[in-house]
Amino acid sequence: MIKLLKQFFRIAFYYVILFAFWRKIFFLFNQRNQGDFHFGEIVAGFFHGLRMDLSVISYLLVLPLVLLLIPGKQEWKGKLSGYYHLILAFLITLICMGNILLFHFWGGLINYRALTYLSDPQEIFTSLSFFQSFLVVMSIASVMLFQVFLIRKFLPIRATEELIIQPLHRLILLVLMSGVLILGIRGGWQMLPMNESLVYYSKKPFLNQVAINPVWHLAYDVRAAGLTDENPFLTMPEAEAEKIVHQLYASNKDSFPEILSNRLPNIVVLILESHTADVVASLGGESGISPVLEQLMSEGVSFSNIYSSGARTDQGIVSVMNGWPATPYHSIMRSAEKSARLPSLPKIFNEKGYATSFYYGGESNFSNLNVYCINQGFHVILEQEDFDKSTPSGKWGIDDEHVLAKQLGDLAHVKEPFFSVTMTLSNHEPFEVPGPARFPGDDEANKFRNSAAYADACIGDFFRKAKTQTWYKNTLFVLVADHGHLLPKHRNDLYPNSRHIPMFLYGDVIKPEFRGIQITKLGGHHDLPGTLLPQLGIDASAFAWSKNLLTPGAKNFAYFQMEHVLGWMEEKDWIAYSYNRKNYVLKNDKTSHERNTELLHKGQAFIQEIYKAYNGY
Repeated sequence: MIKLLKQFFRIAFYYVILFAFWRKIFFLFNQRNQGDFHFGEIVAGFFHGLRMDLSVISYLLVLPLVLLLIPGKQEWKGKLSGYYHLILAFLITLICMGNILLFHFWGGLINYRALTYLSDPQEIFTSLSFFQSFLVVMSIASVMLFQVFLIRKFLPIRATEELIIQPLHRLILLVLMSGVLILGIRGGWQMLPMNESLVYYSKKPFLNQVAINPVWHLAYDVRAAGLTDENPFLTMPEAEAEKIVHQLYASNKDSFPEILSNRLPNIVVLILESHTADVVASLGGESGISPVLEQLMSEGVSFSNIYSSGARTDQGIVSVMNGWPATPYHSIMRSAEKSARLPSLPKIFNEKGYATSFYYGGESNFSNLNVYCINQGFHVILEQEDFDKSTPSGKWGIDDEHVLAKQLGDLAHVKEPFFSVTMTLSNHEPFEVPGPARFPGDDEANKFRNSAAYADACIGDFFRKAKTQTWYKNTLFVLVADHGHLLPKHRNDLYPNSRHIPMFLYGDVIKPEFRGIQITKLGGHHDLPGTLLPQLGIDASAFAWSKNLLTPGAKNFAYFQMEHVLGWMEEKDWIAYSYNRKNYVLKNDKTSHERNTELLHKGQAFIQEIYKAYNGY
């Protein structure tokens, strides 16, 4: 009996050390840009995280407990136990390594959305340099080889240990160890079972993220992601949530200034990969990176308080094209059935007799983009395969300058009016762009600055050539980023300033008296359809989640999310609330408790209704 208990706890201790090892690697790899931490608060993260580690380990030990207690020869049980632990070691290694990389690039822990990207495994390695890819593969292989050694030497039930246990002792062990595992799974005697609030211990978000066990977080996130049609964000009666959302968009029927001299212009939309406001000086960012955008914004109609609701390109495209805010857990672009039912700008312009086109220098199977574009009704869809093989390209695809040049060349032969969209890609990890370095340095921040400056220069060249085209004077240009970015300032993705992005209208079709104005209304880029279409005399009521930023009565609010975290902004007040913790993750400390409660109530109504709408498509 004592031998059996020793074997059982030896297995548990192995997993404790394994999770502590990965927690240490996570901290070392990602802490550089998260601030300064003293030794005591770092160590505290390991102790607080141990509670969640033990919860995961308790789940993992159910099968080993059964194997240890059931009668039978030890040889077959030893082999089965060995294979079980090898599979677990491999899965834990992949999850923990993935968690490290995802936090580095996305600023968040591994989640359900990350699993959906496994359908595009090439994207994972495309985001890494060759050295990074090599290092990841070698690290996984090295850790697995070491774990194989440990598992074979210490963990499986040994064939030579023919344990004879009396039935009464077996029953006692079953009851005792089942109680221990249940207690471990719950995380203790407290009323509520294990949740992230039991692990959070610091006012510094990064330390709490270090403490969270990535296996537990992923499993919880998958469960909460809505594998059924249940709404995990249901917090109030439907009638109340509907009333709040209706009030948020009530101004859409108000009057607004007409800023265009022509209601039938060509429309050219440039969606700029990762072009955060932090690299646009007039939006509070660094100077010298985006001089072209600065100049264009100063001559157009600029929206200075726009925040991306999501943090991925597939979320950004549907925000701009469909007026659809980012949905927690799920990408509506990846669902062909749901995205096909969304109202969209290309569908509207097709009905109005426009020629529609979409240009992207990468592979269109990314995030189901090709299916999405077809379902939105684009007449022409051009991707990497449509370019000559000799066209210069980076890891993600054709360089921006050549994609924009292709769009320009094609538009010269398209009958007006037309609606043409280009999605840039050069400002994406690993930030490798052609030409001399505008911001020298191998650190990621300067590489990001350099790729953003390259994209800006490509836009400058595009407009210099566009102004020579006959269609130019009758064209409205829309420039907007698909989402913000953590770089170059190493932002935390839970803060709203990581989502701040440029969005503006430009062109000779804008009346002179409106050129150079700045609209300070707070909103998101999913508000573009609701703002643009009324200027063309087109009914935008189908875009229920898109407000008209040019109506004086438009409500000042912006929504953002990161899976289980709801972000809500009004004026200078904002909150970030975790549905996992049932508490605020971050908030403006200068805002009163009553005001934060008000913001949370509106945000909860919004996210409840947008998730209900997602399930309804």
